[in-house]
Amino acid sequence: MKLHLGMGHYGIGFKDGVNTVISRNVRALHKIDPELKITLFGKLSPNYKDFIKPIPAKLEYLNIDEFNPEAERGRIREKSIIDQQVHDYVWQGTNIAEILVEKLKDMDVIMTENLGIGIDPSVTYAFYLYAQYCFTSREPKKFIYRFHDFVQQRPVNFKNVKKFYESRFGIMPHWHSVLYPAFPNIKYIAINRYDRTRLFEHGIEERNVHYIPNSVDRAIIPPDDRGEELRSKIVEREKLDPDVRFILYPVRCVRRKNVEEAIFLTKFFNTISGRKTEIRNHRLRGKFHLLVSIRPTSGDDAKYTDQLIEFVRKHNLPVTIGIDDLVSMEREVDSADPNKITMYSIGDLYKASELVITTSILEGFGFAYIEPWIMDRLVIGRSIPLITPDFQASGMKLGYLYNALIVGRHDFKDIGTDEPSPDSALQKRLSKILKLNDPGFVDRFIESNETSITATIKLFDRERREKIIERNKEVVEEVYSKEAVGKKLYDVITSF
Repeated sequence: MKLHLGMGHYGIGFKDGVNTVISRNVRALHKIDPELKITLFGKLSPNYKDFIKPIPAKLEYLNIDEFNPEAERGRIREKSIIDQQVHDYVWQGTNIAEILVEKLKDMDVIMTENLGIGIDPSVTYAFYLYAQYCFTSREPKKFIYRFHDFVQQRPVNFKNVKKFYESRFGIMPHWHSVLYPAFPNIKYIAINRYDRTRLFEHGIEERNVHYIPNSVDRAIIPPDDRGEELRSKIVEREKLDPDVRFILYPVRCVRRKNVEEAIFLTKFFNTISGRKTEIRNHRLRGKFHLLVSIRPTSGDDAKYTDQLIEFVRKHNLPVTIGIDDLVSMEREVDSADPNKITMYSIGDLYKASELVITTSILEGFGFAYIEPWIMDRLVIGRSIPLITPDFQASGMKLGYLYNALIVGRHDFKDIGTDEPSPDSALQKRLSKILKLNDPGFVDRFIESNETSITATIKLFDRERREKIIERNKEVVEEVYSKEAVGKKLYDVITSF
């Protein structure tokens, strides 16, 4: 009898990094074992059927509305997750656990994505109960908890989860046990080496924690080069100079991506372009425009993005946030005319851009560090000390990325930390962008960051960056291909 694998997430088929990981893993596993039955479960997006194309024969979808943090599912009305108390989580979690027992009963191995970040404590608690039930009842069902990051990095979520503590009525499990259950029927996957060590520190036995990075997929390389066509559409829509050079930040615009720093750098590049003052004899030429892929439409992320967009509009900055009306993960064509593109792919967007930037300050993995290379695009920007070393250990050359961008006496990302709210802190960082109009400020900024700026600027020269692109592309295709990563994942799934 063939193995049945369930892969679950809060939302299936939505535009986010976790769903990208899921789709690539499904394709890889299907290629390794075409008979492996896979069911994706969670709150299905309206377009979930277009999530993975072509759809593998053994792939099924299972909608569980209760995975949506906004679902009513009998929760106390007028009470947000933040306002709920532990008895609310327990009541709802127990109900969800009953649903899991029924709906996931045919699955042999259940892999969950990101349960440990506490988006909804009742769902995390439900899986704690379900895994415990399967272990104590000797049901031969196995679980894999795949960690993308940790709840401790999300203060609001952590505060919610910590409502679980043992002294409550003497029957409540501690939050640590709920987040990191150590039942023998559970294995863990960490997507970076640092997180693997953290799981050891949380009491998970070393033999039960596997390091499996995320993968890149050569399928994003378009069959023909229509990048210039997409570029022209963006130039026309945004009313830009035809000779503008695009710098792409291929992310959803959220706070941890630190997009304001990317805006600062783009403005800086334009400020020094053509200046007589040279940085170690590397003069920058041409004007640049920053493209940020996806504009959020709800929640705190939308509020953050709206603040950036208003600032960009008010000060006429070279930035566009949100081109997801033109670009999706895969290219779509007119059914009546296959040569006519109705939606460009992420591969087309890479082709339309000259460079890729990342200024993120918090990542579990960091696709922006590895994916652009297979599209022959250089990555510039900020290194994340706990993430980037993984890529360097694999042989990638990323030493030119900066660890800090000093503005005045602070790293740019730390400006405003003394402010009373995230919004006022953001405004303080944005104000530094306007200071780039002052030549004296620019000179002081260059002086404080001369080594890292020089390392970056010299790579704007196409010839200088060819060797590093060739080297990093070779490593990515060998180490982070979906086939190589998929084999490691398959081995864990079948090793129980």
